[in-house]
This record gives sequence, C-alpha cells and structure tokens, in this order.
Amino acid sequence: MIRIKAIKTIFSWDWELDYRRSSGWFISVLFCAIVTFLASILTNRPSPNTWLALIWMNLIFSSIQIAGRTFSQEDGKYFYIDQLVDSTELLIGKSITTALSTLFISILSFGLFYLWIGLPNSEENLSSLIPLILSIGLGSIAMSCTLCFTSAISSKVNGNAGLMSILSIPLLLPTLLVSLRASKLALIGESIKEIYPLWFGEIALCALSLALGAILFPYLWRS
Repeated sequence: MIRIKAIKTIFSWDWELDYRRSSGWFISVLFCAIVTFLASILTNRPSPNTWLALIWMNLIFSSIQIAGRTFSQEDGKYFYIDQLVDSTELLIGKSITTALSTLFISILSFGLFYLWIGLPNSEENLSSLIPLILSIGLGSIAMSCTLCFTSAISSKVNGNAGLMSILSIPLLLPTLLVSLRASKLALIGESIKEIYPLWFGEIALCALSLALGAILFPYLWRS
C-alpha cells in the first residue's frame, strides 16, 4: 500500500537536496536565459512554428538536465532507502519533485520568451495566453514524468546517461507530438473545445509513464 507520508518525506528530502545543490538550478536557469537571449537576437518576430520549436527545444534540454540528476545522488544509498520507503513511493516522490522543477523552468522559459521575443501572433490577449501556458505546463509535467522513469531505469545500470537518452527518445515522442499540437492550437488562438482533448492526452501520457514506472521499477530496484 502506498503511503502518502512516505511520498511527502521523499519529496521534502529531494527538494531540500535540490535547493542545497544550487548549481543544478543555476545551470538550468542559465541555459534558459542564454537560449532565449540568443533567440531574441537572431530572430525577429518568428513564425508560430519557429517560436514553438525554440521554446520546446529549450524545455527538452532543460528537462533532461533536471531528470538526469534525479537519481544520481542515490548511488550507494539503495539499501538504506529500501528500508525506509517502497520503490513505488520513491518513484512517485521523485516524479513530483522533477515535475515541479520542470514546471518552474517551463514557466520561467515562457516568461523570458514572452518578454524578450513576444508572441508571434499580433493578438496577445489574456484569453490566448492561458491556454498556451496550460498546454506548455501540462506538456512539461508529462515530459518530466517520462524522463524520471527513464532516469530511474538508467540509475540501476551504473547511472548510464547514454541509456537514459536512448530510452527517452521513443518514449518522449508521443508526449512531444501531443504537447506541440496543443501549444500550436493555443498559440494561433483556437477555441478551448479544440484544445482540451489534447490536454487530457497530456495527462493520460503522464499517468501512463507513472503506471509503467510503478510496474517496472520495483523489479529493477531490488535487482
């Protein structure tokens, strides 16, 4: 049975460790700022497709960097952690931490893009901003859950970063396709009725990643 208290403990512990390792946050924030600044210099009123490609490339590399360190600090502590929490509780707690970190980076990246580059369409009103932010936020959370799952698997193979990249590519494709479609429809001002099925798709992909992790990770954790 999954214990909520154990998940909260893992989340608090992981978040505090992330806060103490400020270099990880600094690298992610610096990467977003540099990419956005270079994009603002090199592009002048980009098309919607170019704007989305730039921001999602920014988010993908930032998410991989965040997820890559999710299980890195657990090397040598498996036996100790195994006595305290269940493997599923550990995965859920770390998925929540990764999702919140990725969501923070995605909001920061969107804010920098909005301030330095602006939106490619001329109608920059609140009604078009909310669906766009929601599409990017849900896509970032779904992407972080997938990357956390692959990071958990690769951590049991000597922390092989190459394995994480190989596993992430096919697993991220459905999430990226749905997220890109949702954010594109929101960016061009489509109605909510056209976008909300894609939001449910992003949530479903996030749940699927967690379900796969809950099934597969316990076997790897005890190996």
